[in-house]
Amino acid sequence: MRKVTLSNIKLNAVIYFLISSSLNSICCSQSLSKTHLWEQKADSLLLCAKTQLGVPYKWATSDPGVSFDCSGFTYYVYNKFNIKSSRGAGNYKNYGKSIPLNESRKGDCILFTGTQKGDKSIGHIGIVVSNAKDKLYFIHCSSSSRHFGVVITEYYSSNYPRRFIETRRIF
Repeated sequence: MRKVTLSNIKLNAVIYFLISSSLNSICCSQSLSKTHLWEQKADSLLLCAKTQLGVPYKWATSDPGVSFDCSGFTYYVYNKFNIKSSRGAGNYKNYGKSIPLNESRKGDCILFTGTQKGDKSIGHIGIVVSNAKDKLYFIHCSSSSRHFGVVITEYYSSNYPRRFIETRRIF
C-alpha cells in the first residue's frame, strides 16, 4: 500500500493541472490550434536554417555544414520538416500559393530573378525570417561577394526589391 503524503498530493495536483491544461488547449478553437502548430513549425524551421549561417555558397550543392546553392539550402531546410519542395529554384512556382509580399510570414519562400540582366525567370530563393513594420528579413544562400554563403538579409535595404518575383506559402 502506497503511503499518501503532502508531496504526493501536490505532485498529483501538478500532474492534473498539466494534463487538463494540455487537454484544454487541444480542445480550444481549431484556428488557434492550427496557428499554434504553424508557429511552432515555422520557429523550428528557422532555427534549423539559422544553424547553417556562414556555410559557403557553392553552385549545385546541398551539403549541410559544407556548402549550398540557394535552392539546395531551401530544399535542405524544408525537407527536414517534410515540406514538399524542389531542388531547383524555378520549380517553387508550382508549390503552395502566391502571397502578397506584405502578407508574407516566417517560413514562406521568397522568389527572385537571377543576376543575369533581362532574365525574368526565377533564379534565386530564400525563406522569410520575419516581416513587420517595413522590415522584411529573409535567410538564403547568396553567391554575392558582399554577403557570401548562408546569410540573413533585410529586403528593403538591399538590391533584392528590383529582382523580386513573389512570395509563396508552401506549408
